[in-house]
Amino acid sequence: MTFQDSSKALIRRSDGVLVSVATSPYPLALYDLVKTGQWDKATRLCRFIKDPSMWASLAAVAMAQKELNTAEVAFAAIDEVDKLHFVLKVKMIPTEEGRNAELAMYRRRPNEAESILVQAGLTYRAIKLNIKLFRWERALALAQQYKQHTDTVLWYRQRIPQFQELFEQVALDEKQIKQRILEEKAKEAQRPGAKRYV
Repeated sequence: MTFQDSSKALIRRSDGVLVSVATSPYPLALYDLVKTGQWDKATRLCRFIKDPSMWASLAAVAMAQKELNTAEVAFAAIDEVDKLHFVLKVKMIPTEEGRNAELAMYRRRPNEAESILVQAGLTYRAIKLNIKLFRWERALALAQQYKQHTDTVLWYRQRIPQFQELFEQVALDEKQIKQRILEEKAKEAQRPGAKRYV
């Protein structure tokens, strides 16, 4: 593939014939604007083009670059309400470390988010992050390590109504539970075609 200019490309097909293909110059222009940090101009370009894929690209790059104002406008333009609410929530966090941790969670990096918070001394926020992820053991470990909010972890754990109701209704017999687990594993191993992956 060779480029004649920014909006055309020559592609050689498998039979050797060169085919000229027209491409849009706007994605390259958007990339150049974002690369130089001209977020307002990038937003104006997307408004002019009115192409959802351009808005989505701008939103993705803005989130990666932690440019929350631009991400907010881009998500609103493509009706991504849940992501827009997330950006608004992140903007309300008072500390930069807290915002960076939330953005790490957006990128599905909970360990990085926790590390950011712990290094910044935001222990409660790190504990709460693990509580929201239902990583109860990690939340408790942090609370005990830093000798704070152990009672908070226990309080949140007992607040889950489904567990409260079940503890009152179901009698727990550890021996019987372990026996049932072994039976289920044996039953699974007996299924047709069951074998260990080697």
